[in-house]
Amino acid sequence: MSRTDQPPPSSNRSFESPLTHWHFSIGVAIVGLLLIAGEGIRLKLDLGSRATSRLIIDSVLIGLTDLAGALGVGALAWMVVWVLLSYDEGRYRPCPKRTTLGATITAAALIFLGRLTPPDIASYYFTQMLVYLAIVIPAYFAGSRHWLGKW
Repeated sequence: MSRTDQPPPSSNRSFESPLTHWHFSIGVAIVGLLLIAGEGIRLKLDLGSRATSRLIIDSVLIGLTDLAGALGVGALAWMVVWVLLSYDEGRYRPCPKRTTLGATITAAALIFLGRLTPPDIASYYFTQMLVYLAIVIPAYFAGSRHWLGKW
């Protein structure tokens, strides 16, 4: 068996199967339904005097718009995973669909919480998140690329 015939070495060999298209679609549908239900509850509390049919239509449209934004973030995560797979295929073998679904769920939660949070508090949390990322990203690369030597 030549070197090209061997499977790539992986440090995170697991016994879990990759996420199928069906399971991914079910996960996205559940996220969409949760966003629609959350928007419906939020709109009902804010605009209780509106007709129920208008509240349903508004919550569906807002929920689907939020889902589209979350899927956009998930698509970016999918691209990052494929770049990582092509760059360093031996060390990091994530499932692209699982990573995309996880990023979509996280983005949907952040989008929904962003709608509930007042703007001045949201800007504070956004700044705090940027500070955390400014610390975590270099720390991750320092550890994974051995910038500070092997400990």
